[in-house]
Amino acid sequence: MMKSIIRLVILLLSMPVSVQIAYANDPVDLRQDKKTRFAVIGDMPYSDAQHAMLSAPNGTIYAAIRKLNPPVLIHLGDFKNSLSTCRDELFEERYTQISQLNPHKVVYTPGDNDWTDCDRLGQFPRFDELERLSFLRQLFFHDDKRQLTRNIPELSRQPGFIENATWRIDDIQFATLHIPGTNNGRKKIYRSDINQALDEADFRDQSNEQWLLQLFESAQHAQAVVIAFQADIYHAEMSRPACSPTNRTNCDGYKQLRALIAKQARLYKKPILVIHGDTVAYCLHQPYTAIPNLWRLNAAGDYKVLDANQVTFNPKNIDAPFEVTGLLDQQKVPEICDHRFINF
Repeated sequence: MMKSIIRLVILLLSMPVSVQIAYANDPVDLRQDKKTRFAVIGDMPYSDAQHAMLSAPNGTIYAAIRKLNPPVLIHLGDFKNSLSTCRDELFEERYTQISQLNPHKVVYTPGDNDWTDCDRLGQFPRFDELERLSFLRQLFFHDDKRQLTRNIPELSRQPGFIENATWRIDDIQFATLHIPGTNNGRKKIYRSDINQALDEADFRDQSNEQWLLQLFESAQHAQAVVIAFQADIYHAEMSRPACSPTNRTNCDGYKQLRALIAKQARLYKKPILVIHGDTVAYCLHQPYTAIPNLWRLNAAGDYKVLDANQVTFNPKNIDAPFEVTGLLDQQKVPEICDHRFINF
Protein backbone atom coordinates (compact mmCIF):
# COMPACT_ATOMS: atom_id res chain seq x y z
CA MET A 1 0.00 0.00 0.00
CA MET A 2 2.74 2.44 0.96
CA LYS A 3 4.65 1.69 -2.24
CA SER A 4 1.52 2.43 -4.32
CA ILE A 5 1.04 5.77 -2.59
CA ILE A 6 4.68 6.68 -3.17
CA ARG A 7 4.40 5.83 -6.88
CA LEU A 8 1.24 7.96 -7.18
CA VAL A 9 2.90 10.94 -5.46
CA ILE A 10 5.93 10.68 -7.75
CA LEU A 11 3.65 10.54 -10.80
CA LEU A 12 1.65 13.57 -9.71
CA LEU A 13 4.77 15.58 -8.97
CA SER A 14 6.37 14.80 -12.30
CA MET A 15 3.51 15.19 -14.82
CA PRO A 16 2.22 18.73 -14.16
CA VAL A 17 5.67 20.28 -14.54
CA SER A 18 5.93 19.40 -18.22
CA VAL A 19 2.28 20.28 -18.83
CA GLN A 20 2.69 23.68 -17.20
CA ILE A 21 5.79 24.44 -19.25
CA ALA A 22 3.97 23.57 -22.48
CA TYR A 23 0.97 25.72 -21.71
CA ALA A 24 3.02 28.64 -20.47
CA ASN A 25 5.40 28.76 -23.43
CA ASP A 26 3.35 27.76 -26.45
CA PRO A 27 1.08 30.83 -26.67
CA VAL A 28 4.09 33.16 -26.35
CA ASP A 29 5.91 31.36 -29.17
CA LEU A 30 2.82 31.56 -31.36
CA ARG A 31 2.45 35.30 -30.82
CA GLN A 32 6.10 35.96 -31.49
CA ASP A 33 6.10 34.02 -34.75
CA LYS A 34 2.71 35.18 -35.95
CA LYS A 35 2.55 36.95 -39.31
CA THR A 36 -0.56 38.62 -40.68
CA ARG A 37 -1.33 38.07 -44.36
CA PHE A 38 -3.95 39.74 -46.51
CA ALA A 39 -4.62 40.37 -50.21
CA VAL A 40 -5.00 43.46 -52.39
CA ILE A 41 -6.47 43.93 -55.86
CA GLY A 42 -7.44 46.93 -57.95
CA ASP A 43 -7.51 48.63 -61.34
CA MET A 44 -9.06 45.65 -63.10
CA PRO A 45 -10.71 44.14 -65.01
CA TYR A 46 -9.92 46.54 -67.87
CA SER A 47 -10.32 43.95 -70.66
CA ASP A 48 -12.12 40.71 -71.45
CA ALA A 49 -8.94 38.75 -70.70
CA GLN A 50 -8.63 40.36 -67.27
CA HIS A 51 -12.32 39.75 -66.65
CA ALA A 52 -11.73 36.04 -67.27
CA MET A 53 -8.84 36.04 -64.78
CA LEU A 54 -11.22 37.26 -62.05
CA SER A 55 -14.17 35.03 -62.92
CA ALA A 56 -15.28 31.77 -61.31
CA PRO A 57 -14.49 28.94 -61.52
CA ASN A 58 -11.34 28.92 -63.65
CA GLY A 59 -9.97 32.45 -63.49
CA THR A 60 -6.32 32.40 -62.41
CA ILE A 61 -6.54 35.34 -60.00
CA TYR A 62 -9.94 34.16 -58.73
CA ALA A 63 -8.52 30.71 -57.97
CA ALA A 64 -5.39 32.14 -56.31
CA ILE A 65 -7.43 34.35 -53.98
CA ARG A 66 -9.82 31.53 -53.08
CA LYS A 67 -6.87 29.24 -52.35
CA LEU A 68 -5.21 31.86 -50.15
CA ASN A 69 -8.50 32.56 -48.32
CA PRO A 70 -7.17 35.77 -46.73
CA PRO A 71 -8.88 37.33 -43.70
CA VAL A 72 -9.50 40.36 -45.91
CA LEU A 73 -9.24 41.25 -49.59
CA ILE A 74 -8.92 45.00 -50.14
CA HIS A 75 -10.27 46.19 -53.48
CA LEU A 76 -8.73 49.54 -54.42
CA GLY A 77 -11.42 50.53 -56.89
CA ASP A 78 -11.44 51.07 -60.66
CA PHE A 79 -13.34 47.87 -61.40
CA LYS A 80 -13.55 48.87 -65.09
CA ASN A 81 -11.56 50.92 -67.57
CA SER A 82 -12.31 54.61 -67.97
CA LEU A 83 -14.04 54.26 -71.35
CA SER A 84 -16.47 51.48 -70.46
CA THR A 85 -19.96 52.88 -70.02
CA CYS A 86 -21.26 53.13 -66.47
CA ARG A 87 -24.57 51.33 -66.93
CA ASP A 88 -26.34 49.87 -63.92
CA GLU A 89 -25.92 46.37 -65.36
CA LEU A 90 -22.13 46.67 -65.53
CA PHE A 91 -21.90 47.99 -61.97
CA GLU A 92 -24.09 45.15 -60.69
CA GLU A 93 -22.05 42.55 -62.57
CA ARG A 94 -18.77 43.88 -61.15
CA TYR A 95 -20.25 44.02 -57.65
CA THR A 96 -21.14 40.33 -57.97
CA GLN A 97 -17.71 39.46 -59.33
CA ILE A 98 -15.92 41.27 -56.49
CA SER A 99 -18.14 39.58 -53.90
CA GLN A 100 -17.18 36.12 -55.20
CA LEU A 101 -13.41 36.66 -55.01
CA ASN A 102 -13.31 36.33 -51.21
CA PRO A 103 -16.88 35.87 -49.97
CA HIS A 104 -17.90 38.12 -47.07
CA LYS A 105 -14.31 39.31 -46.57
CA VAL A 106 -13.91 42.10 -49.13
CA VAL A 107 -13.49 45.81 -48.42
CA TYR A 108 -14.01 47.98 -51.51
CA THR A 109 -13.06 51.64 -51.84
CA PRO A 110 -14.24 53.57 -54.94
CA GLY A 111 -12.00 54.65 -57.80
CA ASP A 112 -12.42 57.43 -60.36
CA ASN A 113 -13.31 55.00 -63.16
CA ASP A 114 -16.22 53.88 -61.00
CA TRP A 115 -17.93 57.27 -60.95
CA THR A 116 -15.99 60.51 -61.67
CA ASP A 117 -15.11 59.32 -65.19
CA CYS A 118 -18.63 58.27 -66.10
CA ASP A 119 -19.17 61.53 -68.01
CA ARG A 120 -16.28 61.01 -70.49
CA LEU A 121 -16.78 61.91 -74.15
CA GLY A 122 -15.87 58.40 -75.31
CA GLN A 123 -18.71 56.76 -73.38
CA PHE A 124 -22.25 56.09 -74.55
CA PRO A 125 -24.36 56.79 -72.74
CA ARG A 126 -22.63 59.38 -70.58
CA PHE A 127 -23.74 59.86 -66.97
CA ASP A 128 -23.84 62.59 -64.36
CA GLU A 129 -20.94 61.59 -62.08
CA LEU A 130 -22.73 62.57 -58.87
CA GLU A 131 -25.69 60.42 -59.84
CA ARG A 132 -23.29 57.50 -60.43
CA LEU A 133 -21.68 58.10 -57.03
CA SER A 134 -25.10 57.87 -55.42
CA PHE A 135 -25.85 54.60 -57.27
CA LEU A 136 -22.43 53.20 -56.32
CA ARG A 137 -22.97 53.97 -52.63
CA GLN A 138 -26.37 52.35 -52.70
CA LEU A 139 -25.13 49.20 -54.44
CA PHE A 140 -21.91 48.56 -52.51
CA PHE A 141 -22.62 50.06 -49.08
CA HIS A 142 -26.24 50.84 -48.22
CA ASP A 143 -27.88 47.77 -49.79
CA ASP A 144 -24.83 45.47 -50.05
CA LYS A 145 -27.04 42.45 -50.67
CA ARG A 146 -24.06 40.11 -50.84
CA GLN A 147 -22.68 41.37 -47.51
CA LEU A 148 -19.13 42.00 -48.67
CA THR A 149 -17.71 42.58 -45.18
CA ARG A 150 -19.87 40.29 -43.02
CA ASN A 151 -16.99 38.12 -41.75
CA ILE A 152 -14.45 40.89 -41.14
CA PRO A 153 -14.08 41.41 -37.39
CA GLU A 154 -14.69 44.79 -35.79
CA LEU A 155 -15.44 46.57 -39.06
CA SER A 156 -17.17 49.91 -38.72
CA ARG A 157 -18.02 52.69 -41.16
CA GLN A 158 -17.71 56.44 -40.88
CA PRO A 159 -21.00 58.09 -39.90
CA GLY A 160 -22.21 60.26 -42.76
CA PHE A 161 -19.58 58.92 -45.18
CA ILE A 162 -20.39 55.25 -45.54
CA GLU A 163 -17.66 54.22 -47.98
CA ASN A 164 -14.88 54.81 -45.42
CA ALA A 165 -14.22 51.80 -43.18
CA THR A 166 -11.90 50.68 -40.39
CA TRP A 167 -11.25 47.26 -38.87
CA ARG A 168 -8.68 45.31 -36.85
CA ILE A 169 -7.03 42.00 -37.80
CA ASP A 170 -4.49 40.64 -35.34
CA ASP A 171 -2.39 43.68 -34.38
CA ILE A 172 -2.99 45.73 -37.53
CA GLN A 173 -5.48 48.60 -37.64
CA PHE A 174 -6.83 48.99 -41.19
CA ALA A 175 -8.73 51.82 -42.83
CA THR A 176 -10.01 52.75 -46.26
CA LEU A 177 -10.38 56.33 -47.50
CA HIS A 178 -12.42 57.42 -50.50
CA ILE A 179 -9.77 59.17 -52.60
CA PRO A 180 -10.43 58.87 -56.35
CA GLY A 181 -8.15 59.91 -59.17
CA THR A 182 -8.89 62.82 -61.53
CA ASN A 183 -7.34 65.16 -58.95
CA ASN A 184 -9.68 63.82 -56.28
CA GLY A 185 -12.69 64.48 -58.52
CA ARG A 186 -11.82 68.16 -58.96
CA LYS A 187 -11.30 68.22 -62.72
CA LYS A 188 -13.07 67.04 -65.90
CA ILE A 189 -16.53 67.70 -64.48
CA TYR A 190 -18.64 67.58 -67.64
CA ARG A 191 -22.24 66.73 -66.76
CA SER A 192 -22.69 67.45 -63.05
CA ASP A 193 -23.21 70.90 -61.60
CA ILE A 194 -19.62 72.06 -61.03
CA ASN A 195 -20.29 73.70 -57.67
CA GLN A 196 -22.11 70.64 -56.39
CA ALA A 197 -19.26 68.39 -57.54
CA LEU A 198 -16.69 70.60 -55.83
CA ASP A 199 -18.83 70.73 -52.67
CA GLU A 200 -18.77 66.93 -52.70
CA ALA A 201 -14.98 67.02 -53.06
CA ASP A 202 -14.67 69.44 -50.13
CA PHE A 203 -16.87 67.23 -47.97
CA ARG A 204 -14.88 64.18 -49.01
CA ASP A 205 -11.63 65.88 -47.99
CA GLN A 206 -13.05 66.82 -44.59
CA SER A 207 -14.40 63.32 -44.02
CA ASN A 208 -11.12 61.68 -45.00
CA GLU A 209 -9.11 63.92 -42.67
CA GLN A 210 -11.43 63.19 -39.75
CA TRP A 211 -11.32 59.43 -40.47
CA LEU A 212 -7.54 59.46 -40.70
CA LEU A 213 -7.19 61.18 -37.34
CA GLN A 214 -9.66 58.75 -35.77
CA LEU A 215 -7.72 55.85 -37.28
CA PHE A 216 -4.53 56.79 -35.47
CA GLU A 217 -6.41 57.30 -32.21
CA SER A 218 -7.78 53.76 -32.55
CA ALA A 219 -4.35 52.36 -33.46
CA GLN A 220 -2.49 53.39 -30.30
CA HIS A 221 -2.41 49.79 -29.07
CA ALA A 222 -1.89 48.23 -32.51
CA GLN A 223 1.50 47.23 -33.92
CA ALA A 224 0.91 48.70 -37.38
CA VAL A 225 -1.47 50.71 -39.57
CA VAL A 226 -2.61 49.99 -43.14
CA ILE A 227 -4.35 52.73 -45.15
CA ALA A 228 -5.92 51.90 -48.54
CA PHE A 229 -7.43 54.11 -51.23
CA GLN A 230 -7.48 54.47 -55.04
CA ALA A 231 -5.55 57.56 -56.12
CA ASP A 232 -1.78 57.79 -56.47
CA ILE A 233 -1.34 60.82 -54.23
CA TYR A 234 2.44 60.57 -54.63
CA HIS A 235 2.33 61.09 -58.41
CA ALA A 236 0.20 64.22 -58.42
CA GLU A 237 0.65 67.83 -59.52
CA MET A 238 2.74 68.64 -56.46
CA SER A 239 3.87 72.03 -57.74
CA ARG A 240 0.37 73.40 -57.35
CA PRO A 241 -0.98 74.74 -54.04
CA ALA A 242 -3.32 72.76 -51.84
CA CYS A 243 -7.00 73.08 -52.65
CA SER A 244 -8.90 75.62 -50.55
CA PRO A 245 -12.31 77.33 -50.43
CA THR A 246 -10.94 80.04 -52.73
CA ASN A 247 -9.07 77.69 -55.07
CA ARG A 248 -10.99 74.49 -55.71
CA THR A 249 -9.73 73.42 -59.15
CA ASN A 250 -6.27 74.83 -60.00
CA CYS A 251 -4.74 72.96 -57.08
CA ASP A 252 -3.25 69.69 -55.86
CA GLY A 253 -6.24 67.70 -54.65
CA TYR A 254 -4.03 65.44 -52.52
CA LYS A 255 -1.55 67.82 -50.91
CA GLN A 256 -3.36 68.24 -47.56
CA LEU A 257 -3.98 64.53 -47.15
CA ARG A 258 -0.41 63.66 -48.13
CA ALA A 259 0.88 66.08 -45.51
CA LEU A 260 -1.50 64.74 -42.86
CA ILE A 261 -0.39 61.12 -43.45
CA ALA A 262 3.25 62.19 -43.17
CA LYS A 263 2.56 64.11 -39.95
CA GLN A 264 0.69 61.23 -38.35
CA ALA A 265 3.41 58.79 -39.39
CA ARG A 266 6.04 60.89 -37.60
CA LEU A 267 3.92 60.91 -34.45
CA TYR A 268 2.91 57.24 -34.60
CA LYS A 269 6.45 55.88 -35.15
CA LYS A 270 5.23 52.30 -35.66
CA PRO A 271 5.01 50.72 -39.17
CA ILE A 272 2.52 52.24 -41.61
CA LEU A 273 1.67 50.94 -45.08
CA VAL A 274 -0.19 53.13 -47.58
CA ILE A 275 -1.72 51.10 -50.44
CA HIS A 276 -3.13 52.60 -53.64
CA GLY A 277 -3.55 52.00 -57.36
CA ASP A 278 -4.41 54.47 -60.13
CA THR A 279 -1.04 54.72 -61.94
CA VAL A 280 0.86 52.04 -63.85
CA ALA A 281 3.91 52.09 -61.57
CA TYR A 282 4.29 48.89 -59.53
CA CYS A 283 6.45 49.34 -56.47
CA LEU A 284 6.94 49.11 -52.71
CA HIS A 285 9.18 51.78 -51.23
CA GLN A 286 9.54 54.46 -48.59
CA PRO A 287 8.52 57.86 -50.01
CA TYR A 288 10.33 59.94 -47.36
CA THR A 289 13.83 59.26 -46.09
CA ALA A 290 12.99 61.29 -42.99
CA ILE A 291 10.00 59.05 -42.14
CA PRO A 292 11.49 55.54 -41.93
CA ASN A 293 8.30 53.92 -40.60
CA LEU A 294 6.18 54.79 -43.66
CA TRP A 295 5.93 52.51 -46.71
CA ARG A 296 3.93 52.95 -49.89
CA LEU A 297 2.64 50.18 -52.17
CA ASN A 298 1.48 51.01 -55.68
CA ALA A 299 -0.37 47.77 -56.22
CA ALA A 300 -0.66 45.45 -59.21
CA GLY A 301 -3.33 45.98 -61.83
CA ASP A 302 -4.07 48.27 -64.77
CA TYR A 303 -2.77 46.95 -68.10
CA LYS A 304 0.80 46.55 -66.87
CA VAL A 305 0.80 43.97 -64.06
CA LEU A 306 -1.99 41.41 -64.34
CA ASP A 307 -1.93 40.11 -60.81
CA ALA A 308 -3.11 40.69 -57.25
CA ASN A 309 -0.84 41.11 -54.23
CA GLN A 310 -0.27 39.26 -50.99
CA VAL A 311 0.94 41.43 -48.12
CA THR A 312 2.65 39.87 -45.12
CA PHE A 313 3.28 41.83 -41.95
CA ASN A 314 6.09 40.54 -39.78
CA PRO A 315 6.47 42.63 -36.58
CA LYS A 316 9.84 41.01 -35.86
CA ASN A 317 11.36 42.42 -39.05
CA ILE A 318 12.05 45.99 -37.98
CA ASP A 319 13.73 47.13 -41.20
CA ALA A 320 11.15 45.64 -43.59
CA PRO A 321 7.97 44.66 -41.70
CA PHE A 322 5.84 44.55 -44.88
CA GLU A 323 6.67 41.95 -47.52
CA VAL A 324 4.62 42.14 -50.72
CA THR A 325 4.57 39.59 -53.53
CA GLY A 326 2.49 38.93 -56.60
CA LEU A 327 -0.19 36.38 -55.92
CA LEU A 328 0.43 34.58 -59.21
CA ASP A 329 4.15 35.07 -59.81
CA GLN A 330 5.19 35.01 -56.12
CA GLN A 331 7.85 37.63 -56.91
CA LYS A 332 8.64 40.54 -54.62
CA VAL A 333 7.35 43.93 -55.73
CA PRO A 334 10.06 46.20 -57.25
CA GLU A 335 11.47 49.03 -55.14
CA ILE A 336 11.64 51.44 -58.12
CA CYS A 337 8.41 53.10 -59.28
CA ASP A 338 8.44 52.93 -63.09
CA HIS A 339 5.53 54.86 -64.61
CA ARG A 340 6.13 53.67 -68.16
CA PHE A 341 3.57 51.30 -69.66
CA ILE A 342 6.31 49.18 -71.25
CA ASN A 343 9.64 48.33 -69.67
CA PHE A 344 12.50 48.44 -72.20
